[in-house]
This record gives sequence, structure tokens and C-alpha cells, in this order.
Amino acid sequence: MSSDLELQISTLRKSRWVNLSGLVDCATKRLSKPTCQSIQLLGRGSYNTVYKLAFGDGTEIAASVSVHDEEDFNPQAKLSEIATMQFVRASGSYPGIQVPQVHAWDVTFSNPAGAPYVLMDVVYGRKLDDFTNYDNKLRGLDGMSEVQQLAVTKSLAKLQSTLSAPVPFDKIGSITLNDEGSFIIGPLFTITQQNLGGPYQSLVDLWRARLEHDILHALREWSRLEAEQLSQSLSEPKCTPQIFSELLQLLSSVVPHFVPPSSYLPLVLHHPDLALRNIFFDPIDDMKIVGLIDWGGAQILPLILSAKFPDDLNSTGEDPCERPGIPDEGWNAVPHDWTSFGDTSKWPDVFRGPNDQVDLTIRASAMIKRYYLRQHFGVCFAQENHDRYGDYNLGRAMLFAHAPYYLKFHEIITSGWTSLVDHAEWIRETYWRLNAVKQDGRSAGLIIGPNVYRSSMQKSVFDLNIFETQSSEDVQDGEEEEDVDE
Repeated sequence: MSSDLELQISTLRKSRWVNLSGLVDCATKRLSKPTCQSIQLLGRGSYNTVYKLAFGDGTEIAASVSVHDEEDFNPQAKLSEIATMQFVRASGSYPGIQVPQVHAWDVTFSNPAGAPYVLMDVVYGRKLDDFTNYDNKLRGLDGMSEVQQLAVTKSLAKLQSTLSAPVPFDKIGSITLNDEGSFIIGPLFTITQQNLGGPYQSLVDLWRARLEHDILHALREWSRLEAEQLSQSLSEPKCTPQIFSELLQLLSSVVPHFVPPSSYLPLVLHHPDLALRNIFFDPIDDMKIVGLIDWGGAQILPLILSAKFPDDLNSTGEDPCERPGIPDEGWNAVPHDWTSFGDTSKWPDVFRGPNDQVDLTIRASAMIKRYYLRQHFGVCFAQENHDRYGDYNLGRAMLFAHAPYYLKFHEIITSGWTSLVDHAEWIRETYWRLNAVKQDGRSAGLIIGPNVYRSSMQKSVFDLNIFETQSSEDVQDGEEEEDVDE
């Protein structure tokens, strides 16, 4: 290894257990390459660090190295990611989606690199996520002109439409390879490499299994509690066994009502991290996408659960600040709709430094623009489906308008017991509203609703537990006062 290469390696960011010299050796030997002449950092994300290796024959390879340690890494999830990339390239169902070819991999920590790695082609193209507008300090899609925003949003919608092609599978889960090298559906993996079990025959099977998983957690972890408190760390929300039981029962009771209409149930391939940071564009044509990377956590799901907007179109109720009277429900899968400023006099004062106040309306205006760009995205998606697949179904033409409540419901159930507590008010309110609308308990139909709940049906419910709750809080306050006195 040359001294120049050793110097490059010594300056690169890496996880402490990764041996970059060993990574170079692995790539050189497994790909039968001549001497590696250079190595540089291509990118670093939440799950992988990617390096570009250049060899003496003029070729270049991207080496993706997991940032997880051995305790947190899931080799089966990584193998599913690789199989998904191979499926997209081999199936012929996704014209225009260029995925790097995978040449070699190792999902162990015992190789010379000291960590799992994947060797694949380098994707060349223009990245738009780092575009900066120096006039307003906005980046990416937010920093572009309105005309550019429309063009890029349309390209993203076409990409989403391409991903919505029917798949040759009949189960919900993630793609993997069997012993014969054929593509099959295995367990459902998330972007964080969590195994949600499966594969599943239906959404009901998936949802019931996850609720049962929460009960299994309760049996294993909460059978020897010394106090009426389930949270075991500061990262877990406070919750009593009674509240957990109530939320579990409410959520379970509405499972049959959240089965989407059949037109939304065809299975498709879902990319969980569709964002400009993972998309490469033609250097001279912002309408042409030439590469899509980061397939970790890709899933085979019903169409309606794939209807998540690209990350660059999302918004939250806390960015740039919360607005009085408009609660932030804190969803990952569904954007918070910014459509107006409200009373800016009630906004907080934010400073970059002494006498340097931040104008929050610039960021807020960008969030409002995202709202209208989402509408454009949904329209372009429907138009592309009509042109590409001859799809005249009116329900699917409104897919992104009709999906939010199903995405919220799915997010709660698949995110564990803490998600039930975090969204307790939404669960209760949704139950009582459905109870009021579906009096016969049998009527099936699409479920839609407001972006956030600003009023409550629960006022008509006489919950006598309130006295027990107040009594418990008084006792707790008294104990805390005694601790202070001591």
C-alpha cells in the first residue's frame, strides 16, 4: 500500500472498529482488481458510510460500510437490502430507475474490514439536496425557484409512480433470496433494521401480530413492577398499566375498520427513504433521474401504505415553531400541514447571536410552499399512473389525499407500545369519532379526517377514572414534597 493511500486513510472519518486498510484489501481481492490508488469519502448517513475506491485499471467502486456495531447490526436486514437492489435491476418492472450493481458483500464483523460492507458500482449524477439559495439561506428544494420546485416535484412523482408497479409477490414483508437464488418474501424489516416478523398474508395479520407483540412485551417486562409506572427510562413516555390496556383495546377494536378498500391493496415495492439526498439527477436535466440509492428497509406493502411523500416535501408542527391552537401530533409518516402563519406576534424570538434575530417567516413560508408542492406531487402521481398503467381508478387518483389516516394507524401499531402512549389522544379521538359515524358497526368505507384534531368527541364520555388519576397525582406530589423536605 502506497504512502499516499495510507495518508488518505488516516484522514477519513470512520467508526472506531472499521479497518479501512482491510476494506481496501477486501475490495482488491474479491473483485480481482489491481492496486487501489485512492480512497475518499462519498457520503455518511445514519446507517452507512460510503467510500469511493479508485483502482489502477481506471475503475471505481463504492464501498458501503455499516455504522452499526455488532450488537445493533442485523445481517438479515442487510441481505434483504442487497436482494431488493438485485430484484429492481433484474425484474424489468422499474424502467428508468437505475440502481447500482452489487458485486460483493460480507455481513460479518470478522472480515479484514472489521465491519459489514457492500461493494457496488459508483452512481454518477447531480445531487440537488445540497443546492443553496444564498439570498434566503434555504437549501435543497426549499432554496429553488418556484418553477424549479414544480419540475423537481414532478420528477419525484414520476419516480414514485414507477415504484408503484405491481410485484410478483402475494405477501407483505421484505425481499430476500432463498437457497436456490430466487426472490421471495421474508420477514418485514424497517429502515432501522428492526424485524417486524412475517411474512404476512394481510394487513390484519400484520397488525394483530404487532399488538400481540406488545402484550408479549408486557408479560416479559412488566410482571414484577414495584410501582404503577411502565416507563423504565427517560426516553420512554410515562404510562400506567391501565392506560396501556385502554389504548391497546381501543386500537384493537378499530383494526377491522382500517382495512382499506380493495383498490388500495395491490402490493408494491416501497422505498422508505425517498429523498433528494438519495437521488441522482442528470447533470443538465433536472427532470431526469439517473440513480436511486439507500434501499435499506425496503418493503412489499399495500399501495396505500407506500403513499408517503418524499422527505423533502414533509413538514412538522415544530419547524420553524409551534403555532398556538394548532397542535403538533408528531407523526413520522404524515406531514403537518402549514397553510398560514397565524399570529406571528406569539412566535418565539430566535437569535443566531447577539443582535442577530432569525426571521422565522422565511422558513415558515417554505413550509407553506411544501404544502402546495405536496398537492402537485399527488396530481402528478395520478397523471403518471394514468399515462403509464392506464389506471382510471378514481380512488387511486386520490391516493395521497386518502392515505394519511391509514399511515397514522400503521405507524402506531408497528412502532411499539411507546407509540400508543405518544399518540394516546389520537387513538381515543379516532375511536370515538368512528363510534359516532359507524353506528351499525358493520359499514365499510374509506377513512379520512383532519390533518390534526382541534376538537374532541370525548367530551360526551363520562370517564370516572379521572378521580383515580387525580388522587394518584396528589399522592405522587406529596411524596415528592417529602423527598424535598428530607
